Amino acid sequence: MAFPPPRASARFFAPGVLLLASLALFGEGLLPGRAFFFRDVLHYYWPMQATHWRLGVVPQWNPFHQGGLPFLADIHSGVLYPPNLLFALLSFPTAYALLLVLHHFVGQLGLYTFLRGKGFERPAALTGALAFGLSGYVAGLCNTGPLMLGLAWMPWVLVTLQSGLVPLRRLALLAVLIALQLLSGDPQSALYSAIASAAHVAWFAERRPQLVALSGAGALGLLLAGVQVFPTLWLLTESTRGTDAPTYLGSWNLPPPRLLEFAFPYPFGEYLGQPQFWAWGMIRGPSSVPFALSVYLGITVLVLAVLGVRRERFSGFALTLCAVGVLLALGQKSPLSFLLASPPLSFFRYPEKYVVLVALGCAGLAASGARAVLAGVSRRQLAGLGVAALLLVGLLGFTWALPSTAVTWATGLMGLATRDSSHHPVIAGLAARAMGTSLCFMLGMLALAALASRHPTHRALPAALLLVVAGDLLWTARVTVFVGPTSLYREPEIIGRLREEVGSPPTRLFRQDKPLKANAPPSRTLEELIDLRHYELATLKSNLAGVFGLEEVTSYSAVELWRYRAFMDVLAARPELVGRLYGACLWMTSSAPQPNPEGLVSVIQGPDRLDVKRLSGCPPRLRTATRTTAVPDQSEALRALSTGSVDGLQNVSVEGGTSRTYEPAQVDAVELGPRNARARVVAGAGGTLLVFATTSYPGWSATVDGDEAPVLTVNGAHMGIEVPEGTHQVDFEFTDPGLSSGIQASLAAALVLAALLVLSRRSTETAGETTPAGP
Repeated sequence: MAFPPPRASARFFAPGVLLLASLALFGEGLLPGRAFFFRDVLHYYWPMQATHWRLGVVPQWNPFHQGGLPFLADIHSGVLYPPNLLFALLSFPTAYALLLVLHHFVGQLGLYTFLRGKGFERPAALTGALAFGLSGYVAGLCNTGPLMLGLAWMPWVLVTLQSGLVPLRRLALLAVLIALQLLSGDPQSALYSAIASAAHVAWFAERRPQLVALSGAGALGLLLAGVQVFPTLWLLTESTRGTDAPTYLGSWNLPPPRLLEFAFPYPFGEYLGQPQFWAWGMIRGPSSVPFALSVYLGITVLVLAVLGVRRERFSGFALTLCAVGVLLALGQKSPLSFLLASPPLSFFRYPEKYVVLVALGCAGLAASGARAVLAGVSRRQLAGLGVAALLLVGLLGFTWALPSTAVTWATGLMGLATRDSSHHPVIAGLAARAMGTSLCFMLGMLALAALASRHPTHRALPAALLLVVAGDLLWTARVTVFVGPTSLYREPEIIGRLREEVGSPPTRLFRQDKPLKANAPPSRTLEELIDLRHYELATLKSNLAGVFGLEEVTSYSAVELWRYRAFMDVLAARPELVGRLYGACLWMTSSAPQPNPEGLVSVIQGPDRLDVKRLSGCPPRLRTATRTTAVPDQSEALRALSTGSVDGLQNVSVEGGTSRTYEPAQVDAVELGPRNARARVVAGAGGTLLVFATTSYPGWSATVDGDEAPVLTVNGAHMGIEVPEGTHQVDFEFTDPGLSSGIQASLAAALVLAALLVLSRRSTETAGETTPAGP
């Protein structure tokens, strides 16, 4: 019997549901006057995009942060990711929210398509897609936008891997998807895809064709993104990411007690509001708030996952993802911790991120469980669910009746230290609330399963199942989505006055974080957090100076040059010297009484006790020295600065140079560009050494009257060149050392990709010609 094709409305039902879920989660950010702002959104991603378009379409050097560092090479910038063009067309808050919604939708749709390809019916595949897209970890990625952008393409890698495309066409499409992940700003998403694909290859047939496609696509994808990857490889060797031991493996591991949060929403409390999160002691990271604000998988999802486990390949695939995800997320406490210390895993920070693999595996099992529920589960399975619910009721009752005893036992088992016993009722209340919420949704799923076992053909069952799962996850996910007013993205009043003080050629800013932070308002509620962000905007925290075209020395970046980091660490106790050597003449600090370096004169009094001071006698960015001291390496150069054997101004250390004395010289007609500098130097007999106070990095070249001059490393972090006697035109210019080879690699890969598509088309046509016609 032939079935009629599905109506158009049925075809669009699943995408419509998934888009609605994305809008329900992140749609508030698209409303007029509303904006995402939490974590790095305001302090890192906004400055990154603002400086990107201020510097041009493909900026190579970023002069606004840390005294200068590569821009394109910082793979987190996403300079070449096509959808990021939205930032050039729309305001940052709107573009950011739109990218979140669209990529979240694309990721959900990809998993839905993958599950449909595995033979799951529409309701079951939709359940799995929602279980993944609305999980606590994925919902929390709204605060780290590029991670959502890269993650969106992971399910599509699996879709392509299992597809029936011609082998060459499949390889080409996989390569494009991998390249998109590498360009998105979150290259770790390509690693997630590799792990998920490896699990797929291990569990499903046609392993050899899949391995060939993956290996070929991996190499071709890397080359396609070569214009981004090759500069990044250079940056790795010059940054703390490539030179330090992976000490960050101890940061933001998934603490074993948080495994409870897979099933119970916020058992330790929320991070904003009252009562607050209480188990701060188990968090190890750059802040006391964990990287993953939520790792809630959903009690309904876990129930479905238990029902969905079968003696079949798909269950093995999904369980493998769950197991690998948990073991990697545990970090130092995992038996797989040795893998995290080895490339390529060692390139990425914060093991907690691998929870995304657990969410993906549970989503697959949830789809299998949804199919089982809609087909009618057995009485034995219903009885098992009922026993689990009764146990949860008993545990909830015990917690309510004997809160102190329950807290003592629970914290003892988890190895958590608690405050005095007077806080036990609060802790017990948080645990009871988490268990009560899970119990309600668990009972809802139990009732639905019981109804399905009696009336498996009831037309309302699929919709009810989707509502229960979505309701469970959205109820918790809403707490990880922080939206505030767009006033957080306005130019502060003080900017105009700062621009006047900066002058031309520009001087840099030096922000004294500690006194400014001491005046910051509290942030225990969402309203207080918004007030804090307004204060941080007014005081240009982190990278915000770069948004308005002002250069800063003490800014934050996900990638730091090792020369800059070592310089700042050694001279941490001498900020005045740091400011002078980097040409940071303006200091942003607090007007509250505090010990200040000598030579600071107040020039601007702003709101919130903000005080801007000028460093008297601050040397310019381009200056000459009268004496050089030869040192073998950076450590000796920094030791000389810290002990005072060189002052870094008139007497400078030169790595691999010679010790010399020069007559005073004149520097004028100074011009500073985004990736170049120019000056006229008038040197006396014997010449002079011209110091360029920008962080040293390969790719900087210098010429004297058009003739190339060797660039020397000065004071352990900066650059300098020797200028002969007389009047000369000196130029510095930066060209990313990996850019040329990266462009060549990308062009070559693009040609290979085009050839693959042509060959695949010809093979398809040939196969069609040789196929005998039907009767």
